[in-house]
Amino acid sequence: MKGSILNIIQMLYQSAGHHFVTLSCIQIMPNGQSDKALMFSGFLVEIDELWLYVTAGHILEDIKAAISAGAEFDRWRLDDSAAKNPFNGFAIPYDFRIDDWMVIRDSEQGLDYAALPVADFYRAQLEAGGVKPLCSRAWGTHLNANDGWALIGIPSESVHFDGTTHLTAKVVTIPLQKSPVPPTAGDKSANQFYATFAASPEGYIDDLDGMSGGPVFSLHKHEGMDWEYRVIGVQSAWYRMQGVLAICPFESFGNAIAQVVAEAQRISASQGGSEEQKSH
Repeated sequence: MKGSILNIIQMLYQSAGHHFVTLSCIQIMPNGQSDKALMFSGFLVEIDELWLYVTAGHILEDIKAAISAGAEFDRWRLDDSAAKNPFNGFAIPYDFRIDDWMVIRDSEQGLDYAALPVADFYRAQLEAGGVKPLCSRAWGTHLNANDGWALIGIPSESVHFDGTTHLTAKVVTIPLQKSPVPPTAGDKSANQFYATFAASPEGYIDDLDGMSGGPVFSLHKHEGMDWEYRVIGVQSAWYRMQGVLAICPFESFGNAIAQVVAEAQRISASQGGSEEQKSH
């Protein structure tokens, strides 16, 4: 990665942090076990004026499994602190409904995506906090030339819960570089790309658990211009022994969602026209 890594990381967080939003909750465990605070990484994109919250699909899969095992979830919040919101870090209460999510998840093939259409009520509050979605001009691919990659996310080790109301965590930005495919990746490698640390993670975190769903950005330096960034992936998995991250490309998922949105709008417009004809 060219230039000072510290300066690049600071630049990316100050700019791309406006797209990063966390989703948190309290998991009420069955059989009298202690409640557990959870915080998930994710980011916002915009398609045809619709905002969508994007994260990893296995997060939703894990929530479903926990519910089936008897757990309950409460106090859902959207937190836009990374956008440096002016409201002293107060998170936005969120009415979580698992059926609202679009999930593409295949653990054997390495597909790991989830997207939530953001209702206008929540969008207004996120906008007030300084959040900005990534439009299609800010989407990219890991296959293009770049001056480095970086991941933004919330490591689980940084999440602290006082057992009642206070929940805190630390947003970290980690410089990455391309990595060979892990030997155990198998068929997943057709739908993922891989990265390792471009600099020692010491001083950042000890464990990448909890970073799933965070955006991976490519960085580009143009002559006489500032740094530019593009979202290229969704953090999916962590090969701990090899120190390698598995990342699902974002552009293909974004384009697929764009087609779904366009088709939904076409159907809505068609139905609206039919209703109008009936009224005459």
